[in-house]
Amino acid sequence: MNAKAEPMPRVRQSDSVLAAVRHMLSIRETGLLIATPAGDVVGIITQKDVLHLIAERYTQLEKVEVWEVMSKSLTTISADAPLDQALGLMTEKHIHHLPVMREGKTVGLISLDDIISARLKRTESEAQLLKDFIAQQ
Repeated sequence: MNAKAEPMPRVRQSDSVLAAVRHMLSIRETGLLIATPAGDVVGIITQKDVLHLIAERYTQLEKVEVWEVMSKSLTTISADAPLDQALGLMTEKHIHHLPVMREGKTVGLISLDDIISARLKRTESEAQLLKDFIAQQ
């Protein structure tokens, strides 16, 4: 597997969650490795971890309306576009979700997880077809 090159995105286990979030935003990553002072990796913190923390501890967010924090500049994709185009757009724009459009109307939302799942199913299907073909020879 081709992992990202050094330096790996990481924070110290004693860093605050706010420092970790700011670091994620500054390097455009959705997760960070957690390291001890000796440099040993002991965990990972992701955007989902932070969202769970916010939902559980910060009830004052009930007073903040979503329009105040939403992404206002939407990147969209046509419902007829191939998955590879959606993946390329997400990679280029560093985003994980795309509204799907047909005739100027939003008809869905596709996520990076959706694309990965579809590609995995396609790869598994192709592998099975090859196995079946080889078995028939």
